[in-house]
Amino acid sequence: MITTISLSQSSDKWKQYIKKENEIKFEKYYFTSLENAHHNNYKIVKKLDNTFCIVENKSESAGLKKSSQKIFPVNNLWKLPSNFSNHKEDKQYIIAADSLKALITDLKSMKISDIEILDNHLVMIKSDSKKISNEVIVLNSVSSVSQESLQPKAESKIIDQNFSINYINKAHADFPLLKGENQTAVIKDDFFDVNDIDLLNKHIPSTTQSAIVSGHATAMATIVCGLGNSSALGKGVAQKAKILSSDFLNIYPDEVAALQGATTQNHSYGTEIENFYGSLANAYDSQLFLNPDLTHCFSSGNIGLQGYKSITGNFKQSKNSIVLGCIDQNEVIMPFSSKGPAYDGRIKPELVAFSTQGTSNSTALATGIITLMKEHYKNINNMPLNNATTKAILINSAKDLGSPGPDFTYGYGNINTYKCLKTISENRIISGTLTSGQTNMHNINVPENAKNLKITLVWNDLPAEINSNISLVNDLDLEVITANNTAFLPWILNSDVPEQQALRGKDKLNTIEQVTIENPISGSYTINISGAYISNNSQQYSIAYEYELKNQFEWNYPVANDNFPYDGKTISPFKWDSSFSGTSGQLSISYNNGQTWEIITNGINLDSEQFLYTPSEQKFSKAKLKMTIGTTDYISDSFIISYDLNISTSLVCDGTTEINWEKPADVTSFNIYQLTGDNLEFKEQTTNTNYTYTDWKIYTVTPVFDNSEGIKCESTLQYAPNSNCYFELALAEIYQEDKVKIDASLFSLYNIKRIELIKITNNAEDVINTINNIDSKTFSFVDSTPTKGSNRYKINIILESDTIISSSILDANYLGDDLFFIHPTLLNKNEELFIEAKKEENAVFYLYTISGQNTITSPLVSKINNINIKNTASGIYIYKIITSSGGIQTGKIAVF
Repeated sequence: MITTISLSQSSDKWKQYIKKENEIKFEKYYFTSLENAHHNNYKIVKKLDNTFCIVENKSESAGLKKSSQKIFPVNNLWKLPSNFSNHKEDKQYIIAADSLKALITDLKSMKISDIEILDNHLVMIKSDSKKISNEVIVLNSVSSVSQESLQPKAESKIIDQNFSINYINKAHADFPLLKGENQTAVIKDDFFDVNDIDLLNKHIPSTTQSAIVSGHATAMATIVCGLGNSSALGKGVAQKAKILSSDFLNIYPDEVAALQGATTQNHSYGTEIENFYGSLANAYDSQLFLNPDLTHCFSSGNIGLQGYKSITGNFKQSKNSIVLGCIDQNEVIMPFSSKGPAYDGRIKPELVAFSTQGTSNSTALATGIITLMKEHYKNINNMPLNNATTKAILINSAKDLGSPGPDFTYGYGNINTYKCLKTISENRIISGTLTSGQTNMHNINVPENAKNLKITLVWNDLPAEINSNISLVNDLDLEVITANNTAFLPWILNSDVPEQQALRGKDKLNTIEQVTIENPISGSYTINISGAYISNNSQQYSIAYEYELKNQFEWNYPVANDNFPYDGKTISPFKWDSSFSGTSGQLSISYNNGQTWEIITNGINLDSEQFLYTPSEQKFSKAKLKMTIGTTDYISDSFIISYDLNISTSLVCDGTTEINWEKPADVTSFNIYQLTGDNLEFKEQTTNTNYTYTDWKIYTVTPVFDNSEGIKCESTLQYAPNSNCYFELALAEIYQEDKVKIDASLFSLYNIKRIELIKITNNAEDVINTINNIDSKTFSFVDSTPTKGSNRYKINIILESDTIISSSILDANYLGDDLFFIHPTLLNKNEELFIEAKKEENAVFYLYTISGQNTITSPLVSKINNINIKNTASGIYIYKIITSSGGIQTGKIAVF
C-alpha cells in the first residue's frame, strides 16, 4: 500500500484528483510536489502549477517510493481538458496515448469506430461527454484528452507593405548581398499562385502542398520573398529565397522530410481562442526540440478587441515557436492584434512587426527577416542558425514598445532587422549547455559611455505533457552581475494583472529571460545561467546581448536608395535612432545636395525617433535630411522623392496595348521596363506619356529627373485580347426634337485612319458621315433626317491597317408627330410596357379593355416610364395618354 497523508492547504485546489483511501491499490499515476518529483526523478505527466504535478508509475514492481509519504494516487479526472463540459451531442476530441495500438483496441471495444489517426500517439474521435468521462479517461492506454479546433482561418491579406517600420530597408542598404539566396521558406496555407509575377521561378514542388490556390497564401509568399515586379508592395524581404507550400488543412506539424531542408515555416492563420496546452502545442514543441535548427512563426490573431488572452489556436501556446502581433507605422499596436498572456502566464506574443491589415502580414515579414538572418549566419559561420539563437537575436534586438520591459501586448517589442544582422556580424552571441544544478558564467565587457545594456536568454524546451497547467519543463535562470557586483534579475509579468508593468524577479514560466540595465557602469559583467531543474541529461541555451553608446544619432528612413513615400503613394514617418537623453533637434531637408536647407520643424523630440512629414506639394527630386543637435549636423544619405505615375491601360485591341501615365512638371523623361523571365528589364526611354506594345508582356514606367530614376509604378495587368477596344462611350439620342445626335468618346486615338457613322436600315448599312482628321477622343455626328420610329446606327473606326473596329448598335426612337413612343405593342404578362415621351411633360396613361373598362391608370412623371402589366388578362387593349398641356395619343396593344 502507498501511504497517504492529509493534503496541505496549498494543494487543496487539486483535491478532486485524489483517490479515496479505500480505493487505493497499485496505480499508474500519482499526485506529488514538483520538488519531490525532481528529487526522485519521477516522470512528470502533467504540471498542475509551480508546486504540484501528476507523475507516472512505470511498473508495479518498480513502484514509487512508498515510504516518502509525499505521493497520492489519483483518479482519472486530471486527464480531462480544462475546457471540458457536459454535452449530449457528439463533439470532436483528441486522445493521447503511449501505445496507439492498445488505444485503438480499447476504443473499438467501446463501440467507437470513427477513429482518425493523427500521428503515432494521437487519435481523433467524436463522442458525448458522458462516454469521455465515464469510459475513455478510465482506460490505462489514455494519457490525456483535449478539445482543439483543427480548422484554420487566414488572418489578413496584403494591402500595405512598409519595410521602414522593421528596419528592413536599412538592412537591405547596409547588407546588400543578403537576399535570401540558398534559403527556402515554407508557407503553411493554401497554395500560392506560382504564376504571380512576384513569385516566378520560386516554387519548390511538395507532396504537402494544397490543391486550392488562394490570394492569402500568395500574399504571404510575396511578403516573404516577392520579386517586386508588380509594385513596391510586391517586393519581399528575402527576394532570392525559394518557397515551398504546405496545406494548412493538416494543422499538425509537417514531417521534417517534407520540408526538404527548409528551416523556417510561416503560419499566418488561426483557429479559436484556446487557452490551454493541447496536442498541437505539444506537437510543435516536440518537433522544434528534436529539430533545433527549425523555426515556426505564428500570427497571434486578429481578435485583440476581446482583450487579453485572445491568441487564436492552442498551437500558438507552444514555447519554442515565435508568435507575432502587429503595429501601425507609428509603432502603435493595431487594436485587433491578439494579446497574451499564454494560458499559463507566459509572455505572448513574443514580438510585433508592421501591418495594418492583420497579424498574417506581420508574421510573414518575420519569416522573411529570419530567412535573411539564417543566410547571414550561415555565410559567416558555415553552420545553421538554430531556433534558440534566432529567437534570442530577434528578441534582444527588438525595440521596446508599450510599458518598459516586456508586456502582453507588444511582447519584447518591434523587430529591428538591421540590429539582428549586426548582432550576427559582431558575434554578440553566446551558447552553452548545462545540467541540473549547474551554473555557467559568461563574461562580457561594457565600455565607457554605454547605455541600455540588454541581455536575452532563450532555450528550446522539452514539450510539456498535453493539458499541463504549466508548460515549462526545463527551468533555467538568468542573473547578470555588474562590474560593481550588483545583481540584476530578468523581467517578469503578473498574468493575473496583465496590464501591470514588468518587475524584476526569478522566472518560473518562460523559456525567454531578459535583463536590461539602462545606465550600466563600464567594466566586466558576468552572465550567470543556472540549471534550476533539467529533466534530461543537459539543456542547450543561447544568449544575445547589445548596448548603445551615449550621444549617438543614426538615420533609419530614408537611407540610400530609399524612396519617399516608401511605395510612391503612402507617406511614412522619417525614422532615426538616438541615444541622446532629454535633447531636442532641428529637422531640415535639402533638394540640392545640401547647398541650401529648408527647416521642417524646430524642437523635435529625439526620443520619439520618428517624425511624420507631409509635403505641401508633390516633388520629384533627390533629397537629404539633416538633424541638427546642438552644433552638430547629422545628414542622411541621399534618397529619392518620387510618386507613382498612375499607369492606366487605354487600349487593348487588335493585338496592341497602349498605356498612359501622368506627366509631373519635374520629370524630363520616362524609362520603360518589360518583364523578361522573372525580372523587369530596361526596354527604352521616352519623353511621351503613352506607350504601345504588341507582345502581351508586363510593363512598367519610372520617372527620370536630376540624372536619377524614381520609383517603379504599379505594373500593367494582362487583359484579355480586345477587352478594351477604343470605345469608352457611344450613344444616340433625339436632338432638337427632329434630329438624332450620336456622341462618342474613345480611350485612345492610336493608329486610327478615319471614323465613320453607319446608319442601318432594313439590315442595309450606309455611311452617312466621316471624320478624317482625328484630333480629339470625343466627337459627335448628327443625323438631320431620321425616320419615324427606330433609327439604328453604329460607329466604325478604321485603323491604318484597314482593320475595322465597330461600336455596339446604337438606337434612337424618333417620334415624328407622335407625342409618345410605346413598345412593345405585343407583349406577354411578364413584360413591362415601355413609354418614351417626346419631351419632358407630366401625363397620365390609361388602359382600357375593348369593352371600355379601365384596368390601369398610371402617372407618367419622366421622359421614360415603365408600366407593369403583370396582373392584366390576355386580350386586346386600348390605351390613351393625356398630357398636362392637353395633348392626347391613343393606340392598341395586345397581351398574351
